[in-house]
Formats: sequence, C-alpha cells, structure tokens
Amino acid sequence: MTATLISFSERSACVRQLAEDLGHQLREVLARKPRAGLLLPGGSSPQALLPLLRRQALDWSRVDLSPTDERWVEAEDPASNWRLLSHGLPEVACLDPRQAEDPQSAAEHWGRNLEGWQPFAAVLLGMGEDGHIASLFPGMPGLAAALDLGMPPRALLGWAPEAPRQRLSLSLSLLCDCDWLGLLAFGAVKRRLLEQALADQPDSRGLPLHALLHQEARPVRLYWAP
Repeated sequence: MTATLISFSERSACVRQLAEDLGHQLREVLARKPRAGLLLPGGSSPQALLPLLRRQALDWSRVDLSPTDERWVEAEDPASNWRLLSHGLPEVACLDPRQAEDPQSAAEHWGRNLEGWQPFAAVLLGMGEDGHIASLFPGMPGLAAALDLGMPPRALLGWAPEAPRQRLSLSLSLLCDCDWLGLLAFGAVKRRLLEQALADQPDSRGLPLHALLHQEARPVRLYWAP
C-alpha cells in the first residue's frame, strides 16, 4: 500500500496546505516542461481550495486543466464540474469533457485529448460517502475494468446512483498516470471509510476507494479534516 493519511484539525488548514503542495508540484513540473496537466475534482470539497490555489505564484497560462469526471449536464449547469473549475481558475484553459453530442463519443474524444497531457503533473481526487472516486461508483456497470490498472488508460461512462445519473469519468489507470496523486476528504463518515480501506477490511474491498489506496502505481496523499 502506498497511501499516506495527513489529518488536520480544521478544513481551512487542510485546504491551505493542499494548495501549497499543489502549487509546489506545478512549479516543479513547469521548471522542466513547457506545460503541466492538472486534473481536479468537482463537488463541494474543492470549492474552498480553488481561491487558495489561484493565489499560488505560478504561470497559470502554462497549466492545462480538466475535471477528473463530469456529470452529463450542460456545461454551464450549476452541477457541472467543468463550470466550477473554469470559473474558479479563469486564467487556465479548462478542457470540457463534453467533446461530442452523446456521452460515449464525448468520453472517447475526451480521453484522446488528454493523451498529450500524460503523465499529468498532478491529479487530485475527491470521494463520496459511498466510497466512490471520480465517477467510478460501487456496483456500476464496467467498474472492474475501470479499476483494472492492467487496462489501457481511458475515459469512460460512469453511472451514479442519484441524478444526474449519466457521468463521464477517467479510469483508475489514467488517473494514476501522474507525477503527484492526492485525495481530499472532509467529515467523520469519509474518515471511517478511509480507515476501513487503509486497513483492508473485507467490507471495503469492493469500493473504488479501496482500489485507489491499494494500487502500487503511484503513492497517494490523503488530506482529511473534520
């Protein structure tokens, strides 16, 4: 297992340290490469992170950004992860996963557009209280292949238990093709899930979170606060 849990007493301290760590990682990559690819999650957890990340001293015009996953809604819908990221980091060219009119074609085109970014400079994930990461949900069709590191890296269709159910996601093998991998989580429920997965408890083994924490491709830094 290659996961490290970093706990904070307050969320503000957690996101501040995470912003500094991401800024440091991006500066390191930009010092040796012309561009840096960055994947960030949507949802509620990163909303406090984005303003702090934006203040990091680096050339954001050289950073390529895209979500780790997306809901199949209009780009400017309030539920859109792309909308959250592109508005939160307006200096960055943010790639919209909606690269075609239908979800399957959009996923295929999105994955091809990301090929030139690999390895990503940094990938930050969120998690759900059901143990999902990106839009890889427990029990969804095709989950085993999406979590298989032996499968080619790709973008794929996800299926959520709640609306909007149709999602686009990146496979675990693509998410792990990076120089730095992290996860941000808040709250007691997610802490228990993290501890269960880290301890390899049997009930956690079917969770996408467990697959992330026990893969050997890339160490994971876990940032948690109450």
